[in-house]
Amino acid sequence: MNTKLDRSQRAFCEAPPGDIRLLAPAGCGKTQCLLLRSKHLIDHASGPPPRILIVAFTRVATEELNARLADLNLDQAVEVTTLNAWGFRRIKNVFFSPKLITTKADYHFAMLNQLQSVWQKKKHKYIKAAIEAGTPWRRANAPRMLMSMIDTFKSLGFDHKRNKAKDMFLQHCDNIDSQGLLWKVLEHVEQLKALEILDEKHFLAPQSVTVSDKTHLYNRFYTFWCDATEHLAREATFTLEDQKYFAYQDIKGSLDKKKTLSGVAKYDHVLVDEFQDINPLDLALISAIVERSRAKLIIAGDDDQAIFEWRGATPEYILNPDMFFGRRFKTYVLGVNYRSPANIVKHSQALIRNNIRREEKEIRSSSSKKAKIELLETRDINHALEFVTELVNRAIERGQSPSQVALIGRKRSQIIPYQVHFASEDIHFSAAEDLQIFLSAAFEGLIELLDIKASNLTRVTEVTDAILSLCNLVKRYPLNRKEREGLRRYLRGKRPDSMQAGIDALCSYAGKLKGSNSTGELMSKALKSFMDEESVSGTLNVLATHFEGLQFDFGRSEDDVFYADPPFIHLARYAERYGDDFDGFIEDVSKAKDTLAHVPPFEDGGDTPPSSQPLHLMTALRSKGKEFDIVIMLDVIEGMWPNKNAETSEQLESERRVFYVAFTRAKERIILLTDSHHAPSPYIAELELD
Repeated sequence: MNTKLDRSQRAFCEAPPGDIRLLAPAGCGKTQCLLLRSKHLIDHASGPPPRILIVAFTRVATEELNARLADLNLDQAVEVTTLNAWGFRRIKNVFFSPKLITTKADYHFAMLNQLQSVWQKKKHKYIKAAIEAGTPWRRANAPRMLMSMIDTFKSLGFDHKRNKAKDMFLQHCDNIDSQGLLWKVLEHVEQLKALEILDEKHFLAPQSVTVSDKTHLYNRFYTFWCDATEHLAREATFTLEDQKYFAYQDIKGSLDKKKTLSGVAKYDHVLVDEFQDINPLDLALISAIVERSRAKLIIAGDDDQAIFEWRGATPEYILNPDMFFGRRFKTYVLGVNYRSPANIVKHSQALIRNNIRREEKEIRSSSSKKAKIELLETRDINHALEFVTELVNRAIERGQSPSQVALIGRKRSQIIPYQVHFASEDIHFSAAEDLQIFLSAAFEGLIELLDIKASNLTRVTEVTDAILSLCNLVKRYPLNRKEREGLRRYLRGKRPDSMQAGIDALCSYAGKLKGSNSTGELMSKALKSFMDEESVSGTLNVLATHFEGLQFDFGRSEDDVFYADPPFIHLARYAERYGDDFDGFIEDVSKAKDTLAHVPPFEDGGDTPPSSQPLHLMTALRSKGKEFDIVIMLDVIEGMWPNKNAETSEQLESERRVFYVAFTRAKERIILLTDSHHAPSPYIAELELD
């Protein structure tokens, strides 16, 4: 390990023992500093060697830290762990034969069986109705959705013991609201409404959630949450989030009894890496560990790279640690970037200074080298594809390292046309996404619909099945069994020998389909528009506008990634090149699915070794911690950077941090793709390019 330190690094590593906040922008040597800080604390201890705990964010990071500690002969003196791993060890010491549940099937079983005695209680009648009554969709999805909500409330710091009373619940709601995290609760409120556990008349305005709204949530769901959490603990059944939650409960119980640790059992120093990415439960557990050991705390991270708010993280904790820990932190800032060229550092700092909620830092590059920064206005997606393909092929021909080229999009849907195109061109790639849309059941169903369109169906059974498949997607939820069987009998009686004949028969159907407002005539209009459209691109647009069952659905997105961001707009633009060649489009999509490279899940992400593929496709969220010689940022236009759904000042600042992270991945060249039909992203002006 290179132990030569610059002035800012040395100031941190050799600082007197105490509570410290280390602000460490990307490329400033943070990991080396944490290790050398640990060495300094051990080498300069006045008594016995101190016991040091380093908390890393991912398993990959722990492995890297342990390897580098071994180089310093500190691997026996310093403990490195993730909070999940640390918590599970604690659970195994407290509970007899704990069972960890991780799959959707586990969640379903736990809710339907282990928690049955809880939701069968009269006071939880709305939970019971969601599980046992209502539509087939509700009965099928309620168990898993409720288990997911139970986890989210833990991650947001709710405490089934200390926040059990209504007034304490309301107070904690106010706390997370002040931290900008109430939106995470409101996401689940919409699911609870879909399950008819909450009334539609509540939570009408996200900007003004009333005490009545929160009380309604408390009565209908939160009391069940408390009972369910307690019951699963008695059965020693734990989710991944419980590894931290019940470790916290155990330590907090000892602290409530004023039991602290001493001697070899206590930690003298706790160092937390990537502190900007912690959520309220992480904060509570770290605080409890430090308090019970009466340890000194070092938190390290970069508020400008706080981009994991989707998991309940907030930059508030690294911005105001004194308030959340009740201690005074001395701040050190690493001021030299050893990774990025001088102009990347200069322009990224100009951009991020537009955020008000941040710590001001003066960062310079160690190199005078400049990256090539280019703006390219494209005519359409096909123009962009041609440019990117040529660039990638040139890079491959020059024999550049496989980890040199990256395409970074703000959203997953932007990347899909590129996956299809590169597969059709036999350009191998790695698609760094946790959940691949090509593995989505809904996406598979979409391709089956296009296959129906491309096929000349003449058999009655084939036509009938095709009509039913289409009808299942016209409304938000599929036909129920009674509706499906009634329509099937009717169509078979009409003996349609073509899709047109089947649609004509559907138009005359008088039976009930998805309520009284959805007759056969109404559904037949959607099907007719689908079949009449001649081009692949136009057909995709019809599916996007006339088929509610393929549109955005937050509740279903947890089971199927397609519904989180349906890719119709980008796919339709790409599909213009196919004209009416449905078979060609389907073949290329199938090829993309077959050649797709998989990556480890998010929890094992971070600074992963370079893939052997020549090209990397990823969202901006997945680009953090990585670097490439060439970076191409897709669709750098208004409505994408920042996302059109970002409205509040906090949301807009969050979007700017995401752009900042993506922009700073480049080492030699970065290309910002715009298009002639949209205004460029305001972030381009904020970069203050020459």
